Amino acid sequence: MKLFDAIVNPYNGCYIGPEQLPDTVAEFAGRLAASVDAWHQRYALIWLEIPACRAELISVALELGFTFHHCTPEKLMLSKKLQADSYLPSAATHSIGVGAVVLSASGKVLLVQEKPLEGRSPSYFKLPGGMVDAKEYLVDAVIREVLEETGVAASFDSFLGLRHHHQGQFGASNLYMVCRLSAEETEPTPEPGEILQARWFDCADYLADPNASHYNKLLVQTAISGARLYSHKVPGYMKGPDDYEIFTG
Repeated sequence: MKLFDAIVNPYNGCYIGPEQLPDTVAEFAGRLAASVDAWHQRYALIWLEIPACRAELISVALELGFTFHHCTPEKLMLSKKLQADSYLPSAATHSIGVGAVVLSASGKVLLVQEKPLEGRSPSYFKLPGGMVDAKEYLVDAVIREVLEETGVAASFDSFLGLRHHHQGQFGASNLYMVCRLSAEETEPTPEPGEILQARWFDCADYLADPNASHYNKLLVQTAISGARLYSHKVPGYMKGPDDYEIFTG
């Protein structure tokens, strides 16, 4: 039986991609079983990518000891250890959110009040923000979220800090990255689907407000007078300055 081509990565793992998949389930089953037998002593593990349009192959891979690793709407990645001590990296374990302390020149901060779920009362005003999209940089994400939620065009100033916990969506851990932004005190336009109100608060009044979140107060106070990290570009780092973000003091 013909084997699959062993496309080997730097960690001595084999990758079988969609372009190698035969037309029939029977041929796939035979070639995969033969490849597993032949590669046991030579390679550490096998990665098998099955596109959504070839879902009939999944059960065959599972019967041969492959397990689910991660998926996207278009594909499923499975893996199989060939050697017991081989290292199998986990799939993505964290989601990333961004929040913004948007300050005006006159010392006001832009905050939003989210629409409540049916039957619940609105929560208090909070920092605008949301989730980072795939392949999106933090600076781009936080500017986008502020514009979407409030209609205010803001510019990035500095990175303030992060919060990390393990109660994120779908069982993932979550990193909440908070930035300081600057904007003109234009009239906010709340996003009608999610935001009930968006308005500017005097910072001193907000910090003295007993209804405000202690964590949000800490972030506003840090933005006003605390330590901050600024965006830097390092000559010669990676392929070019558009390939990374670095925040240092």
